[in-house]
Amino acid sequence: MEQKELERERYNDSVHTAGRRFSWLAIGLIVMVPVCYCLTSGAAPIWSKIPECLMFMVGYLAIGLVEALSYAPLLGTGGQYLTFITGNISNLKLPCALNSQTIAQVKDGSEEKEIVTTISIAVCSIVTTIVIALGLIPLAIFQSAIVDALLPISPYVIPAIFGGLTCVLMARYLKVALVPFIGCMLICLLGHLCGFGPTVNQGTMILVGMFVSVVATSFLYRKKMV
Repeated sequence: MEQKELERERYNDSVHTAGRRFSWLAIGLIVMVPVCYCLTSGAAPIWSKIPECLMFMVGYLAIGLVEALSYAPLLGTGGQYLTFITGNISNLKLPCALNSQTIAQVKDGSEEKEIVTTISIAVCSIVTTIVIALGLIPLAIFQSAIVDALLPISPYVIPAIFGGLTCVLMARYLKVALVPFIGCMLICLLGHLCGFGPTVNQGTMILVGMFVSVVATSFLYRKKMV
């Protein structure tokens, strides 16, 4: 048992080391995009506008922290690094990870879950890159026609993705997911009825859902209901 725990600790250390390195590399490459654009175009940021964007930036920082904390138990160590580096978490990587866990019938917190999740996210990232690369060819040729054809259905893409993801989570973690789901639905309904519709957006509901989830799950755990 001690040898097994030691090997698992070594694996986690190696994953964290590689994950941190590639995360900093990804951040550097992302930052270089606007830097290269400014250098090649001769443009420069309007520094006086930065204070006006601080609240917007803080909001995105809060969403990122909440996502990192809430997705960690579902994605595992390696899967979380891969997911946050490659992106498309809620619409691709998370559903893929949950589906692979369901198919493989792995237990929560097990080594099998860590391995299955990491492999599924890695394969998803490779397939997504290939599909995007192939999709850019017709998009470059028929850009206006494709955009015009997809424009009517674009408002339904995000609801469809989150609707499917909600069904998966509700089916797998019904007791844990039921209270946050009902709470967020009630808050959205009350917000729109009271005229606060624009403020009840995705960023707000992620924070609210996270808080409700922590409170509800803690209560269920103390009552030994989960």
